[in-house]
Amino acid sequence: MKGYLKYFGGKFAWLILTFFVAFLLNFILPRLMPGDPVAVITQRVTTGMQSQAGIQRVYEQYAELFGTNLPMHEQFLLYLRNIARGDFGISFSQYPRPVADIIASSIGWTVGLQLPAIIAGWLIGNVLGALAAYNRGGYDKVLMPASIFASNIPAFGMAVILLVVF
Repeated sequence: MKGYLKYFGGKFAWLILTFFVAFLLNFILPRLMPGDPVAVITQRVTTGMQSQAGIQRVYEQYAELFGTNLPMHEQFLLYLRNIARGDFGISFSQYPRPVADIIASSIGWTVGLQLPAIIAGWLIGNVLGALAAYNRGGYDKVLMPASIFASNIPAFGMAVILLVVF
């Protein structure tokens, strides 16, 4: 029992570390990109506005709305708290649309495309695995390298190949 606890405790620790690193990268990488999304939104909203003070007030309002006026560590803690609550905020690219709406509108298409692909892959993989186990010898020696080769072809490359074939 002690061995299981140690094994699964180690796996759980790696899981937590992986989640933390993923959240950290997801937070830091957009902030390392050039440009200021708040300035782009402000520019779009204040088109035709002449007052620099008014434009500056609009910029400050959007910076406060998105939380970019806070220090980086406070932004990260706010980010983690919002993720834990399921609040993904407002989209920078499709402002003022909430990110949850973007995900909700795309989830049906994602499931509709991925579910048949997962089922087909599962069926084909199980059938080929059973055939390879049943017909040991040459079939297994050919199928394994071919499968490894095919699995390393990028999805966009395979899409072009399938378009040409079909």
